[in-house]
Amino acid sequence: MAGSGDAKPSAESSAKATEWRRESRFYRRSPGWGWLLGLLLIPLLFGWLGWSNLKPSVNAQLPSAGVTAPSVSAPSLNLSPLSILRNGNDFTLAGILPDLSVKNSLLATMKGALGPSVNLIDKIDVATGAKAPAFDGLDAVLKAAADIPNFNFTVEGGTLTLTGTAPSEEAKAAVEAAAKAGWPNLQLINNISVKGAAPSCDNLQATVDAYLAAPIKFQTGSDKLTKDGQQQLSSVVSAVTACPDVELIVIGHTDNTGTDAINNPLSERRAKAVSGFLVAQGIPADSVTSEGAGSTEPVADNDTEAGRAQNRRTEIKVN
Repeated sequence: MAGSGDAKPSAESSAKATEWRRESRFYRRSPGWGWLLGLLLIPLLFGWLGWSNLKPSVNAQLPSAGVTAPSVSAPSLNLSPLSILRNGNDFTLAGILPDLSVKNSLLATMKGALGPSVNLIDKIDVATGAKAPAFDGLDAVLKAAADIPNFNFTVEGGTLTLTGTAPSEEAKAAVEAAAKAGWPNLQLINNISVKGAAPSCDNLQATVDAYLAAPIKFQTGSDKLTKDGQQQLSSVVSAVTACPDVELIVIGHTDNTGTDAINNPLSERRAKAVSGFLVAQGIPADSVTSEGAGSTEPVADNDTEAGRAQNRRTEIKVN
């Protein structure tokens, strides 16, 4: 009798074995071109989807037919105050510059434009973080203003203000043209008057702001004006007295160093000192009032030395 190992397989078992071998051969089979093509196309598909998500933001910057592209305005300038005031052959420089190299560059430009005999009175403060304008156009402006003995050039924020008394309309226009060419990105206020013409009081506030661009000097921790501060205010008096019936509000400000208990009274006393000087110089007492704002109205960042210097200021508002 034959052993169990010699028994012939049944038809059902033979079918199952055949089916198993077919399935086994199917799963062990190496991938064909279809699989390889799929592996290549999947990364490309994901890349295309990623580009589709980015595409609207890119296209949004490009104008299409019938669609107006949004305008992008240039950031506004915030230059630190700088003023050049002429009194005959004397040129007083006041304001805030970032370092000595920039200050020396300004002094060299002035001497190059005006000659070695010019008397430069240096009242510039150096403070980290200050922003200075370019001096490339200064030579042309100073030469155009050669016949304006009381010429004043002031830059602050994004504004350039010109004041003084020109001998003619042509001289006034020449200074303005030189200033526009030198600083085309600044707003220009030309408050230069013409000799013999009636003074214009339309831009008196801009003229006063130009004279006060550099903070008025007080003795340290005091409400007593320095000689420089008095000279600065004398220019304001000349401008205001030419425009009668105006009212002035003097506002004192401090930086945020110290406490309100110190800053508020100090700002009030300094405002009163300025208003008292204006009255002593001939401005009617009933047209001048004063107040102190302490450190509540900064115009610059109190976290920088230059910003704190700008915030220690005295405003004069014209009504």
